[in-house]
Amino acid sequence: MSRVCCYSNCYGPFGVWAAVECVREAGIATLELALRAHNLGGLIIPEEAVITEQTDESRVRDFQNQLANHGVEVACCNVGGDALSDIGVAHIELRLKCARRWFGVSLVVSNVGQPTTKSEREKVIENLARLGDAAAALGIVIALETHKGPTQNAAVMTSVMSELRHPNIGINFDTGNIAYYNESFEPCRELEAIAPWVRNVHLKDNRGGFGDWYFPALGEGGAVDFRRVREILDTVGYPGSFTIELEGIGDEPEQGLEVRQERVRRSVEHLRACGYDV
Repeated sequence: MSRVCCYSNCYGPFGVWAAVECVREAGIATLELALRAHNLGGLIIPEEAVITEQTDESRVRDFQNQLANHGVEVACCNVGGDALSDIGVAHIELRLKCARRWFGVSLVVSNVGQPTTKSEREKVIENLARLGDAAAALGIVIALETHKGPTQNAAVMTSVMSELRHPNIGINFDTGNIAYYNESFEPCRELEAIAPWVRNVHLKDNRGGFGDWYFPALGEGGAVDFRRVREILDTVGYPGSFTIELEGIGDEPEQGLEVRQERVRRSVEHLRACGYDV
């Protein structure tokens, strides 16, 4: 049965170190680890709060020791990036190597970018094929995040996957981003259409509003049927992880580590009630 993980970004500006210290107490022993900063919507995480390709090797070793001391495993890494630009591709390639060397992962989550012309889209497809080859050489699969552009809904995801047909490129399906980036789209219906290509899942709740930064504890948004998400993926023998991702509520003040931890705890309890193996 697929495992439940926690995205280190759930701990916001407190970063990956706090995630390792807190996640087991919330009922989870595995992380999706951010290898990049974050600055979008209501979530800001500075680079010094995460591990990146720029991190000093001694600090990486300290972090590896912290993982071991707390009995926490890194299930996959989130490398961000932009497959449209040469710099973005270079960042992804370097982070692939770091993810494999430092944490031994076999899967990373990556962004695609937002091509606006036919030639830019062709460039993205070319770069994704290149990244797929680089990932294959490392024994890694890349799961493309559900973001605006070529992966924002099932129709465009299917188009990209059908065109690429690369065994080391799949989809990271984000249950909350479907409504955020698409008006009046239902996440489970989209998941049914793309399920065979899904290699990682971000479990994120919301209230179904287009462009609405409202991502509370799972089960408290009302727009995502998490039991149905699991059932859909069970039918295709999904082998990957289910990663809790909580990005908070727009315009709320920083809730602090205790509140963030409590939201993770409530999310775990909701998933247990939905039949997840937590």
